[in-house]
Amino acid sequence: MSANLATNIGLAKKINLFCLLAAIAIVLVLPLKKQIWYDETISILCAHGISHATPAQLANTTTLTSDTLNALNTPSGVFHATVYDNANSYLYNITLHYWAILFGNTLGAYMLLCKLCAIITLLAFFTLCRQFFGDSPFTAIAILLLLTDNNFTGMSHEVRAYAMGIMFVTLAAVPLCKYLFLQEKPRYLLLTSLFSVAAILAHFLTAYIILVFVAALLIIKWRTLFTPRKVLYIILPLSALTLFFALAYHGLQIMSRQNHDIQQRLSSVPFSLGEVLLRSVKFTEINFKIVFPAFAGSLLVIIASLVLLKALYIYGYLAARSRAERQKLIILAALGISSTIFLALLSIKAHHYTSLYNRYYSFCVPFCSLATAYILYLIFKNVNCSSTAYGGLLSVIVMPSIMLCILFNRPTKPTQSYNHPEVAQAVINYHAALPPELKRIIPTLTVPSWKEALLVHCFLPANTPLQYIRDTTNPNFTIATPGATPITIPVIRHD
Repeated sequence: MSANLATNIGLAKKINLFCLLAAIAIVLVLPLKKQIWYDETISILCAHGISHATPAQLANTTTLTSDTLNALNTPSGVFHATVYDNANSYLYNITLHYWAILFGNTLGAYMLLCKLCAIITLLAFFTLCRQFFGDSPFTAIAILLLLTDNNFTGMSHEVRAYAMGIMFVTLAAVPLCKYLFLQEKPRYLLLTSLFSVAAILAHFLTAYIILVFVAALLIIKWRTLFTPRKVLYIILPLSALTLFFALAYHGLQIMSRQNHDIQQRLSSVPFSLGEVLLRSVKFTEINFKIVFPAFAGSLLVIIASLVLLKALYIYGYLAARSRAERQKLIILAALGISSTIFLALLSIKAHHYTSLYNRYYSFCVPFCSLATAYILYLIFKNVNCSSTAYGGLLSVIVMPSIMLCILFNRPTKPTQSYNHPEVAQAVINYHAALPPELKRIIPTLTVPSWKEALLVHCFLPANTPLQYIRDTTNPNFTIATPGATPITIPVIRHD
């Protein structure tokens, strides 16, 4: 190895490592200001054993104690609230349950779990990139493309299951690619299967990624795949998934009814297959880092971006010099567009557009970022293109991604949807400020509905003694203790 080559490789390693550490630091810092919204409250409630049905079950009760609500906060309560209620995100909710026991019931603690998932994703993504790029600086480009994806950075601090789902599908891809392109070791299949099952238990929409994993195995390795040991390593984790969905049948029925209710509610809203295609293509282009539709989502921009995306893929495919390079590109592209096909079919089946939210595409984001970086890598490695042409490609893909990330993450004052964390903190401060002779008295929190009490309870330390009183005539929170001045705080709740 020449001295210059060794120096270049050493420099590339340092650049890649610096980008990885910088990405981890940015994930830890974001967001600059955090407010919760409805879906996050559902995750928090489920993690404390509180389901959608709990307020109705308390309808005939006018007073509650914190001990009563603490009794719901058990693993069986989380299972009931999650699996019997909607059958989704169980692994995330039960993890959040134990996470809160260890680190407390603050919004920061809840967010930290998803930040940890995002950091593990970055580490797994870094490992995956090295399989595709070796020690070249294209690993740094891939990390940059992933980090500037607003789905990835957004989900990294939302109290929801998406970050965990992204983490597990990325972890599953690492041993899968080793099996496909390095060594056919059975343990790689076992790891892929375990992480894939965990991904589905974290969020069932990860299924569109897992289906591509299965297809890649069947197409590329079908001649050597079906040995008893390999089949056992694949089926063993899947049996646990089968058992889970058997137990979750009631929750799946509830989810089906909810979807039917949405369909009935939106039956008067015009539905167009063209609109499904337009939204699907728009999100696909953005995920593959052709980000112009994010700035102007007009039909002309989407069509032009689709042409650019197809041209890049064809150019990358033609640039590939081996069968393995072409297979890698095809698999990455298939992982990227699997969300487009799967979610479009769900939307058509449901006859409404709610399957086409951008966050549902989150699980394909690492593979879209890697696919785009891999196309650039193939062109750079195998095609004798000028530095001007290559710089033009980078300016079309990388620079808009950075601009978009900066625009979406610039400091703003978010609209507050819930003030329950602040009310919980006010309860703590109120009790701490009482004179010693009143600290022995359990304070009361008057709420207009049990929904408010349940959510406030999830932001209080586990050992906080509190009595809840429901007063439907009072639209505010009222914190009181006999002998002390009560405090009134307006309820902010925008579901």
